[in-house]
Amino acid sequence: MIHIAVIRRRFVDLILDGTKTAELRLNRHRIVPHGRVFEQERIYIKQVSGPIRATAIVARVESYTDLTPDRIRELERDTHEAVRGYPEFFRERENARYASVIHLEHVEACAHGPDFSVQRAANPRAAWLMLPDSACVHPAHAGPGVASA
Repeated sequence: MIHIAVIRRRFVDLILDGTKTAELRLNRHRIVPHGRVFEQERIYIKQVSGPIRATAIVARVESYTDLTPDRIRELERDTHEAVRGYPEFFRERENARYASVIHLEHVEACAHGPDFSVQRAANPRAAWLMLPDSACVHPAHAGPGVASA
């Protein structure tokens, strides 16, 4: 699978400059990407209300369930260097029960990504979308009709 992660501009900029090396998703319910993203999968990083600006490979995934407010505070402390989350983010999600920490590698700026219009139409407010590998347009992907780098 490949993924489209919708991320605020400030954090996209931090990913591109190498300061933010992981994406954290905290949710009250078990929704994607929890349990659905794996090492070596490609993520396209789309800016909220903007274009796809980057791509990366998943280096490692940490998944947490049955979170408590205390455990979320520990997660904030333990992931701060990689995630660069702000305190309000964690306070607003103190009742989350699921977390996914997705560590990124091989981050590259890019000006376009796969067509995800069908997935977006089906779920217009989704902050994370999944597409089949065949949708990947990255030059290193050896899919049908895509030249290998």
